[in-house]
Amino acid sequence: MMGNESAWMIRYITFNTNEAVDGKMHMNAEYWRELALKDLIPYWYRYVRDKEYGGFYPNLSRDWRPFPPWDKYPAMISRQVFGFSTAYLLSGEDSYLDAARDGVDYLLEHAWDKEYGGWYDMLSRTGEPKETTKSIPLQLYTNVGLTMYFFTTGDIRIMPYIDESIRIQQTCGHDKEYGGYYQSLNRDLSVLDDGKNKHAHYGYVGSLLLNLWLATRDPEILKWECHLTDLTLERMMDQEYGWINGYCNRYDRQWKLTPFTVNGAEIIPIGAQLTAALSFLRLYHQSGNTAYLEQGKALSDRINRYGWDSGRGVWIDLVEKAYPHRPAASCMVSNWIQIYGCFLQLQLYHLTKDRQYLERFIKSEAFWDKYLRDKEYGSVFSNVSPDGILDGDGRKAEPWRTSYHEMEHTLLNYLYLNVYINRQPASLHFRMDCSDTSKKRFVSLADDPSVQITGVKVNGQSWTGFDARERSIILPAGKDIKVKVIFGMDGA
Repeated sequence: MMGNESAWMIRYITFNTNEAVDGKMHMNAEYWRELALKDLIPYWYRYVRDKEYGGFYPNLSRDWRPFPPWDKYPAMISRQVFGFSTAYLLSGEDSYLDAARDGVDYLLEHAWDKEYGGWYDMLSRTGEPKETTKSIPLQLYTNVGLTMYFFTTGDIRIMPYIDESIRIQQTCGHDKEYGGYYQSLNRDLSVLDDGKNKHAHYGYVGSLLLNLWLATRDPEILKWECHLTDLTLERMMDQEYGWINGYCNRYDRQWKLTPFTVNGAEIIPIGAQLTAALSFLRLYHQSGNTAYLEQGKALSDRINRYGWDSGRGVWIDLVEKAYPHRPAASCMVSNWIQIYGCFLQLQLYHLTKDRQYLERFIKSEAFWDKYLRDKEYGSVFSNVSPDGILDGDGRKAEPWRTSYHEMEHTLLNYLYLNVYINRQPASLHFRMDCSDTSKKRFVSLADDPSVQITGVKVNGQSWTGFDARERSIILPAGKDIKVKVIFGMDGA
């Protein structure tokens, strides 16, 4: 049953066809958990695992048939690890965590450069290094899935690799003369591409460091989050219009911007703006710095005004940089951008209690549910037109297309709708080993410190070894300890 703050929104009229949309369904947190476990992750579990050579297939057709090229990207394997780890958090089903662990084992055996450090950009199907460069997007996303696996299991093997990868980025990837961080390194960690972009700055915060801090509460991680965000606001914000640069358009080493143009017009990708706005708002909760809240709200207002098609219920992929910020002619609706637009609305409603954000969330999710879900073969499409027509062949997996975003979507909708919006309990599952009974395990994926632990079960029995406000638990000694943690808002 929904809480009082959202029960008013039972049905909402959306789309140009005046089609009635069941807002109650999309506001129900349990809907998203069930969707993940019934219509999304079972297909990935059945078809994506390469049982002959290990890891996961890089390419799958719409009906889940693997096809070449067979080369494997550690970053994409890790994004699949994220998907399976998320499935365990939502379900407690061992098969999903075992699949995640298989991916982790593959990465630790094949993907780490044991001579120079860092993750290889590409492997052959049989696991040999094929591209030995260390590009920042691929380094970043290899750590993303490993971080979620560490959060779920506390596996002590993981953090030394993540720590070393970050150290390489902070040292070899750092431009000591002009500031900021490079785009790519050679195998020996010399500089390959000295440009500056999203992934090495605010993208590094939004995709990795926010979750890494939640998993570790390491003050040095929080410090680096703030440093990269401050650098983003200082060097990457467009001073005339307030957009955040660095994705598609890019900076050279001396911070000179190369515009991204379509049909002669300079273009801003809305997905990058959503990434930045969400990062600023989440970092406000973690740091308490109101400057990030103000910047997040200001950018969100711009996104909601110019990146949102209220008639169709879609987030526009590309808009012109200059006023009046018209949509680019080649726009499509991207799955991940639609998802991040939804996340932003839930964050804004939680902060403001302004119902316009829930209305926009429902319209966004109605479009996603109707047009981006593949109801014939399972999972979702990468892109459709603003009118809902499939773009491309509907393949399920390809480089940069994995279970990552759709499982992140269901996990965070389940969590945010329960604790932020409906003021209902949410539960997550963990499976951990424990040899140190004094060690704290941090178990919250909600940034707002008002979210607290309200109950814990260890191997099915009630457990009192937790700090509600700190969102930490202390476990008894043992292996494969099954933990269920229940969360709620303070005062709910």
